[in-house]
Amino acid sequence: MFERQNVFTEAELESRVEVNYENYSKTINIEAKTMIDMASKQYIPAVIRYTTSLAESINSIKAACPSADVSVQTERLTNCSSLLAEAQKALAELEKETDEAAKKPEGKEQAEFFRDVIFVKMGELRKPIDALEMLVDEEFWPVPTYAELLFEV
Repeated sequence: MFERQNVFTEAELESRVEVNYENYSKTINIEAKTMIDMASKQYIPAVIRYTTSLAESINSIKAACPSADVSVQTERLTNCSSLLAEAQKALAELEKETDEAAKKPEGKEQAEFFRDVIFVKMGELRKPIDALEMLVDEEFWPVPTYAELLFEV
């Protein structure tokens, strides 16, 4: 009956492209800022509490029995501390680059910056946080773990 014509002018197509660039940038920006917030207010403080608990445990055991083997606690403390430092460094880089992204002109340039820089920095922060999730005692971990989400929900 009626044949619909999908004819867009070049200006309409360019406008749609710009809207998509803007939506992409805003979405990644929200995700990055959420990551920054969660890492700085939840994950890193939780790991600090956990590593403090480990250190206190090591010191208490050594004080009670100097010959006791605390190698497991020491190894875990060392691993967590190393990953914590990696997470803090990645967090600082993500914060810096997110501030830089806000200065970019909206549109393709900003969207490409979010894709090429911010998204990569988000992955760099996620890596140590994911590793810490596997090491930190669940009573310290501030959010449900992947296992809890998969098997207990």
